[in-house]
Amino acid sequence: MFFTENDIDRWIEEDIPYIDLTTTLTDFSKDRLNIKYTARDSITLSACEAAVRVLEKTGCQVHSARRSGDSVSAGELIIEAEGTPQAVHTGWRVSLNLMEYSSGIATRTKKLVTAAKAVNPDIVVSGTRKAFPGTRRLSVQALMAGGAVPHRLGLSETVLFFSAHYDNAGGLDALLEKMPEIRLKCLEKKIEIELEKLSDIEKAVKAGVDSIQTDKMTPSQVAETVKLVKVLNPAVKVLAAGGISIDNAAEYAATGADMLVTSWMYFGKPADIKASIS
Repeated sequence: MFFTENDIDRWIEEDIPYIDLTTTLTDFSKDRLNIKYTARDSITLSACEAAVRVLEKTGCQVHSARRSGDSVSAGELIIEAEGTPQAVHTGWRVSLNLMEYSSGIATRTKKLVTAAKAVNPDIVVSGTRKAFPGTRRLSVQALMAGGAVPHRLGLSETVLFFSAHYDNAGGLDALLEKMPEIRLKCLEKKIEIELEKLSDIEKAVKAGVDSIQTDKMTPSQVAETVKLVKVLNPAVKVLAAGGISIDNAAEYAATGADMLVTSWMYFGKPADIKASIS
């Protein structure tokens, strides 16, 4: 994941807009301090590279670092670095926050992916764009570290019609009638539509959409959708969305859907990582 120097500077500046007042008032007995980050639990890591860049930007020397996507057990070393007291105290908390929040997302993602693939090895898990504003790149990196893919990186890259589109543009039938015209305007793009009713599935497939995203359908309804779609056109993909979590991921994966779409991984506790300074 690409993070600019401005990203790194902004994260640091947010925590130290002027000076580290406490550190300037402390008479340290050492010229150099060592810092180690270790996992308190078994977690999947993310944002390690960004954490390293923060430490280096504040003047620390990083001796070892794990990579995003690595799985570590409790007690395992993640990053070890050293620097002046000022350098270490300026960078340690920002680095820790980046890794804890991102690794929390990565760990939850890994658990959901594992649960889904246990019953459907071909299923793809994707994370929505429902990340907290300003954290999109960190969130995308984290879900990829956990084995998922981004569903939509933003509004500019994909064509996905929701009911809020077609209900305010003459209805679903009117939209489907314009599908040939729409496809000519974006030849290189796949066209996806979200539907809530089984009765609309056949019309959408026959109109030529590339994929159908179900919205808050039950697993049995998704299974019925998959069965219908594969009879009409096996090339059309079915994406199950709405309320998917670790509690029901396996059940939805068992429907035969091609992809699970969820934002569940973004919401929960950060990973627990210990920072030791000596």
